[in-house]
Amino acid sequence: MRQGIGEAFTLNLIVLFIVIVFGILIATLNYYKAFKVNSMILSSVEKFEGYNSCNKGCAKEEIQRKLTSLGYTQNVSGFKCPATRGKGVLVAPSNGNASQDESLVYCVYYYADDRGANEKGLVNGNGKPIYYNYSAVTYIFVDLPIVGDFKIPVQTKGERTFNFTD
Repeated sequence: MRQGIGEAFTLNLIVLFIVIVFGILIATLNYYKAFKVNSMILSSVEKFEGYNSCNKGCAKEEIQRKLTSLGYTQNVSGFKCPATRGKGVLVAPSNGNASQDESLVYCVYYYADDRGANEKGLVNGNGKPIYYNYSAVTYIFVDLPIVGDFKIPVQTKGERTFNFTD
């Protein structure tokens, strides 16, 4: 009689262990993909020294081309980026509409003054702060049968960029 109870308990324990390990593995892979997308966005923004748009080859077009090639395109209805994140101001709204530009769900924030206390008085020739930087926020969308759907934000802040004068 005792043998049957021990066998069922051991089997349940093994199944529970496998479910937990695969859950952690899937979460790690999703976080890695979100971080990789953030790195791609920030590398394009830093390459073109800002989130800008032009006819060919600026940051917005390069980000769209890279993310579409990764298969990151998502069309989430009702999604809107928050207008601010900390001291950052939203420069790349992503509304989740069906248009080409807005089907990619990411947010880019501009931080105007990211300096320490000893550099606060330094300005460039235009009277603007010497440094600025950007951060990218992407989301991991999870849809579980019992819990429902939710999103987890992944934020990556880029390197400081020197603000040159014209």
